[in-house]
Amino acid sequence: MRWIKGVLKIKDWQKKERARELEQLRARTQALKEEIASLEERMAELERTIKQAFSFEKLIEYKSLLSKKSELEKALGELENETEKKKDELKLIYKDIKAVEVVKGRLETEMRRKEFSIEMQRANFLHLIIKKFLVFLLIFPLISFDQSALQKKIKARKEAKVESELKAVSKELEEKLKKLEEERKKLEELKRVEPKKEEVSPDFQKLIAIFNKADPDEAGAIMNNMDPNLAAEILLNLKPTQSAAILSAMDSQKAAQVSEIMARKRNQLKKAP
Repeated sequence: MRWIKGVLKIKDWQKKERARELEQLRARTQALKEEIASLEERMAELERTIKQAFSFEKLIEYKSLLSKKSELEKALGELENETEKKKDELKLIYKDIKAVEVVKGRLETEMRRKEFSIEMQRANFLHLIIKKFLVFLLIFPLISFDQSALQKKIKARKEAKVESELKAVSKELEEKLKKLEEERKKLEELKRVEPKKEEVSPDFQKLIAIFNKADPDEAGAIMNNMDPNLAAEILLNLKPTQSAAILSAMDSQKAAQVSEIMARKRNQLKKAP
């Protein structure tokens, strides 16, 4: 789950950065509005003065202020457009964070389900062992006394049956324990290595979309700490230019390892029927 935490960390940083930029834009917008309002007050005052007593100096000053106001209004429009863009970027970041958190929740649910399944199997195995052991304790006193030839024959048959049952139980337990160990290893592998693409295809595609939009330096820093097989799988699904940029930003040794895995996977796809 480290890679998901890494992606969430990047998105949280991007969210804070966009929020900070928006705050700066709002402050600049407010300052421009106040400056325009001040110009308008001065222009109104000049207009009254010119009407009362015409003066070329006042007229020139009025036109200068009018030109400056036009420039400020243009700058204000640009700031407002930039503010809207930043708002849209922030909305997309929130959507990406939600998508990654959905992936994280599904993975955690799947892991808990597998852990619960294994615990239930262990409990069932323990119940089976106790049941067979109680049967053996009930039969054992019947075969422990010195009896007649017929009783000895019955005793021998019962002993053989008990031995056969114990062997069968032992074999059954060995097989079930073997399967349990395989399930345990699969669960540990699931915790260590992230799920395959085909198992969580829609969510994996969302993750690919996130890395396609991420800054290459930030994505490279995350992949330096990611499992190389998962990093290779993600890079194979990115746009070629984005994949190359991220590889360039990664640690050279880790990038070489991931590139080797990517080449191997490409060869396997070519050889596949």
